[in-house]
Amino acid sequence: MTSAPVLPAIRAAMPRLNPSERAVAEVVLTRSEWAIEATTAEIAAEASVSTATVVRAAQRLGFRGFPHLKVLLARDLGTAKTETTEGGSPLTVVRSFFADIADSASDMVGLLSEEQVTRAVELLAEARSILVAGTGVSSPVAQDIAMRLGSQGLSTVAPSDHLDQLIRARLLQPGDVCVVVSGTGATAPTIQVAQAAVAGGAAVIALTSFTGTQLTKLAEVELVTPQGGRAGFRQELDSIIRIPQLILGNALVAAVASRDPEAAANVRARVLEVVGGELDPQG
Repeated sequence: MTSAPVLPAIRAAMPRLNPSERAVAEVVLTRSEWAIEATTAEIAAEASVSTATVVRAAQRLGFRGFPHLKVLLARDLGTAKTETTEGGSPLTVVRSFFADIADSASDMVGLLSEEQVTRAVELLAEARSILVAGTGVSSPVAQDIAMRLGSQGLSTVAPSDHLDQLIRARLLQPGDVCVVVSGTGATAPTIQVAQAAVAGGAAVIALTSFTGTQLTKLAEVELVTPQGGRAGFRQELDSIIRIPQLILGNALVAAVASRDPEAAANVRARVLEVVGGELDPQG
């Protein structure tokens, strides 16, 4: 089900659902706006059913799962209204954009815990090898994080091809780390990479914007950095940037370097030798 409107399709399917599944459908029908932002666990609590029932109900209704239902429901009800400066000059729009990011910066780190960040840094610093994966707009963030981890002397790759990501993830072993970047934490290719890494015994570190997702359930370490106080699932779908995850990735690299400042300085000196050799001699 991709083209049919979600709510009419749910109403039409009600007679063939069992009572528990019908309770889930009723929640989506009566609280549609809220359902887009709700987690599977929240829907389950509202309908007085299990999370497995929520997933099963979504699949019985023709969706791949509850996240798929939410995405199409957001499509039908309209994408999030983005705050813009109507009639403003390009510079005004740019300044407004930067101001919004600055205003929400404190919200981005509000869900990070000392325990989770410390564990992430330990895993990265001691990893035998690191795979960084992301799809869509998360792919450039994965590439940036991988490059910066590599510049610290850590064996890191970030293939852009999904099949390559899957193969490399499945070949990971205990002692290896897979960093997965996903705003929603519900993108199917990203989940597949995380599952493959877990199957091989590698530790998964999730960089995402939401708790309680399939990705965070797979991860040994979940680092949740939302877009800001006003952000929700709709905003995440509309967003073409991954600023919180990009900043967090760079911050983790800095934290890894701080564990051994002398070694980090030596690595940096060698990196700068390479960079210096690539600069245009004419300046």
